Amino acid sequence: GKIQKVYPVATGKTKDLTPEGLFTFIVKEKNPYYIKLNIEGGAKHNPLGTRWLGFDAEETGRIYGVHGTNAPWTIGHYVTAGCIRLKNEDVEELYDQIPLGTKVLIVSSEKSFEQLAMEYGAM
Repeated sequence: GKIQKVYPVATGKTKDLTPEGLFTFIVKEKNPYYIKLNIEGGAKHNPLGTRWLGFDAEETGRIYGVHGTNAPWTIGHYVTAGCIRLKNEDVEELYDQIPLGTKVLIVSSEKSFEQLAMEYGAM
C-alpha cells in the first residue's frame, strides 16, 4: 500500500519500443544468457547484466524484461530496444524482493506515483 523505492532506468530508444500497460513478472533469471548475440550469462560484455525479470508483454517473458546492464552510464536515457534497464545493484535488490506473479505497471505519465497507484488499485 505504499511506494517502497524508486529506481532510475533506461527505456526504449523511441516511445513505441517499451510496451505500456499492467503486466506480470513471469520469468526470473540470474546471470541471463543473451540469445541475440550468443553471450553467456555472467560475461562482462553481456548487455543484460546480472538479472532478468521477464514480464508478459506480447505473451512472453523472454522478449521484454527489467534487467541489469554492463553500461551503467546509459541509465536515465532512451537507449534500449524496449526493455527496462537498471544498474546491476538495483536490479539485484529488486530481484530479491519480488516473487514471480508480481505486477508491474509501465506507463509514460505526468501523474505522480501515488496517483497512478490509486488509479490501478495499489493503494
